[in-house]
Amino acid sequence: MKHRPASSSTTPPDPPGWRAMADSAARIVMHWFGNGRAAAQCGGHGGLRLRSMPALRRTPMAPQRPDEPRVWARPRGERVLAWMRRLLIVALSAAQTVFASLYFLSALPQQGERGLEMVIVLLFAALFFWVSIGFWTAVAGAWICLTRIDRFAVSRRAPAASRSLSTHTAVVMPIYNEPVDRVFAGLRATLRSIDAAGLRDHVHCYVLSDSTDPDIQIAEELAWAELIRDLDAAGRVHYRRRRHHINRKTGNIADFCRRWGARYDHMMVLDADSVMDGRCLKRLIEIMESNPQLGILQTAPCPAGRASLFARVQQFASRLYAPIFSAGLHYWQLGEAQYWGHNALVRLAPFIRYCGLPRIPGRGPLSGAILSHDFVEAALMRRAGWQVWIAYDMEGSYEEPPSTFVEELTRDRRWCEGNLQHLRLFHTPGLHPAHRAGFLVGVMAYLSAPLWFLFLLATTVQLTIEAHVEPQYFPDHPVLFPDWPIWKPELALSLFASTIALLIAPKVLAWLVAVTRGAGARAYGGWRGLTVSTLLEIVVSSLLAPLRMVAHTGFVASVLLGVKTVWGGQPRADGAIPWRGAARLFALPSLIAVAWAAYLWSLAPEYLWWSVPVLGPLIIAVPLAALTASVRLGRGARARGFFVTPEESRPPTVLDWTAEELVRFRARSLAAGVRAWHAARDPRIWALHTSMNAAQGGHASLGRESLEAHAQRALREGPEALDPAEWRTLLADPDALAGLHWTLQMHPEDVHPTWREGAGDAPDRGPLTPAAA
Repeated sequence: MKHRPASSSTTPPDPPGWRAMADSAARIVMHWFGNGRAAAQCGGHGGLRLRSMPALRRTPMAPQRPDEPRVWARPRGERVLAWMRRLLIVALSAAQTVFASLYFLSALPQQGERGLEMVIVLLFAALFFWVSIGFWTAVAGAWICLTRIDRFAVSRRAPAASRSLSTHTAVVMPIYNEPVDRVFAGLRATLRSIDAAGLRDHVHCYVLSDSTDPDIQIAEELAWAELIRDLDAAGRVHYRRRRHHINRKTGNIADFCRRWGARYDHMMVLDADSVMDGRCLKRLIEIMESNPQLGILQTAPCPAGRASLFARVQQFASRLYAPIFSAGLHYWQLGEAQYWGHNALVRLAPFIRYCGLPRIPGRGPLSGAILSHDFVEAALMRRAGWQVWIAYDMEGSYEEPPSTFVEELTRDRRWCEGNLQHLRLFHTPGLHPAHRAGFLVGVMAYLSAPLWFLFLLATTVQLTIEAHVEPQYFPDHPVLFPDWPIWKPELALSLFASTIALLIAPKVLAWLVAVTRGAGARAYGGWRGLTVSTLLEIVVSSLLAPLRMVAHTGFVASVLLGVKTVWGGQPRADGAIPWRGAARLFALPSLIAVAWAAYLWSLAPEYLWWSVPVLGPLIIAVPLAALTASVRLGRGARARGFFVTPEESRPPTVLDWTAEELVRFRARSLAAGVRAWHAARDPRIWALHTSMNAAQGGHASLGRESLEAHAQRALREGPEALDPAEWRTLLADPDALAGLHWTLQMHPEDVHPTWREGAGDAPDRGPLTPAAA
C-alpha cells in the first residue's frame, strides 16, 4: 500500500487548537474515572493535571550516627539468655567441627604432616562449621515448633482482642521493569484484603516505579488508573515514576521517605511479587503499636504461585523447611534479627532518622552504593536502640520464587555483590555483635562456594601426589620403623555419611514438624505425597548444589575483580525452557567436569566414585538446569500429588483473589498488551499519559529538533522504526507527544499505513465507564 510521506509538522498546535486538545483530554480522563471519583485526584489549569501523588511533606534522610542512642530497656535476664543462646549455638558448632576435623585428619595418609593436607583440613573445617551452624539453628527451631514453648515470640506482644488503630501505614512497592499484570494483580488482591480487614482509613499504597521500558511505563500508568477506578481508591493508591534512578531500590525507598514518609507512622515494604493478607498486616500494626521500642517487624514470606518443576520444588522446600529455620534464627537473634527488605513493617520515624545508607568509599570492588541494604538497615536500626524481630509464626505473607534455576542464579549475582560488601561494613562503629555475625553469615552464603571448590581442587592435587610421587618411607633422622602412608577409606566413608546426615537432618526435623502440627500431612498431599516429595527434594537439591557451587564461585570471582552487577528487571512468569541461559552458565563447567572425571579415572578408578556426587551433576548441568524449568513436568508432579503445599491444598483468600485478578487483567485491562506508541495513537491512553505527565512537569532531555526528527521518522516509517530509548524521550515530553498525536488525528492520510491500519491502536477492552470494584 502506497502512502505519501508525512509533511505535516508535529509541533504542538496553535493555542486555540491546544486548548481544544486539553479540553478533550480532560473530558476523556474525567469520563474514565467518573467526575466524582476524579475530583480528589484531578486539578490544575490549562487542561487536566492528574495528580498521582499527594502533597509533599519533606524530611531529611541522611546517613548519620546517633549521638545519644535510644536505650532499649531490655530486662537483664533476657539479655543474659540471648547471649547464652548465641554462645550455645557457636560452642556446639565449634565442638562438632573440631571433632569432625580431627576425625578427617586421622583419615588422611600422612595425618596432616604435609602442608597440603593441613590446607585441606582447614578448608574442611570452615565448610563443616558453616554446615554445623545451619544444623543447630534448625534443631533450635524444630524444638520451638514442636514444643511451642517460646515466651519471646513477638506475635504474642499484642492485645489478644483486635482494637481500633491509631496509626497510619504506607504500603510501599518499588518496581523496575516488572510484568505489569502480576504486579497489579497482587496489589489489587492485597488492597481488597486490606479493605476487608477494616484498614481502608489507615493504609495508603504507593507504587514507586523506576521502569525504563517505555511499553511497561505506559502499561503501569493504565493499570494504576484502572485500579483506582475499579477499587474506588482515588487518594489512597498513588503512583510515581522517578526520572533519575539513583541508588536503585534503596534510592527509590529513600526518596519516598524524604518526600512523603513524614505523613505516616509505619511503612510496609512489598516486592513486586509480594502479596499480603489484610489480617496479617493489621496484626503487625497492632504489634507495632503495642511495642513502642520495636523498629522493624519482619515476617517469614511463604513462596507460592508458580508452576514450573524448579519453582514447585522451591515452594515445597521453603514451605516445609522455612518454619524451623526462621524459628531457629529467632531463637538466637531475638531482638537483633535481620531485615530481608520486603514483607516487613518498618517504623518510619527512626528509619528515616537513622537508616540512611552511606556510599562505600573507593572505586574498586565492594565500593559504591550498598546493594544488600536490608541487613545494613537492620543493623543501623538496632544501633540506634530499636528492636528488630522476626514474626516467624505469622501467616498471611506471600511471595513468588524464581521460576527457573537460571533466574535464581541471575538474582544471586546481585545478592552476592551486596553480601560481599558487608565485609567493608563489618567494622562500622556501634553495631551490635549479633548484626556483625549476621554480616558474616551473609558473606558465607556465597564465600562457601569458592571454599568448596578449593577443597575439591586441593584434594585432587593431593590424590595426584599420592599417585605419582614416590613415598619417603625412611626420613632423614633415625627411626625404628618405616613411615607408611596409610589411607583409611572406612574412616573417610563414615565421615562422609555423617556429613550427609548433618545436611539431611534438618529436613527430617522439618518433616516431623509438618506431620505433627496444623493440618499435618494432609496439607502436603498426604503421607505418601509429603514423604516422597521430601525425598525427591533432597535428590533435586543434591543435584543442583554443585551447579550453585560453580555459579557462586564465578560470582565471587567476578565481584572481586571489579565486575559490577547489571541492574535489570526480574522475570516473574513461568516461561520457555532456558536452554540458552543454561548453556551460557554451564557449558564450560560441564566440559571441565568431564575432563576432571577422566583425569581421576586415569589416576585410579576408585577415586572417581568419590567425586560422582559433585562431577556427575556438573556433567549433565545444562539439561538439568533447563529441564527443571519445565512447566509440563511441574504440572505432572502436581497431578501426582508431589510438591504440594498447604497454600495449594487450601488456598488463602488473598491468593485466590490474586489469581482472579490476573485472569481479569489479561482479559479486560487496557494495559494488557499495550505498547509505547499507543500513547500517540489512542486518544484514551494519550489523555491519561498527558494528564499524569503534565502534573509531574515532565520534559525530555533532548532538544526540540531531535524530538521533531523522532516524530517525523515514526510517521514516515511506522511506530516500529523508533527504538525504546527514542520512544522514551517522546513519552517524556508532553508537547512532543501532543504534536505527534495531533498529526495522527488530523492528518491520517499523510502517515505510514501501519498507523492507519490500526496496528498502533490499544486493544479494545470495552467502554470507558467506571467499573464496579
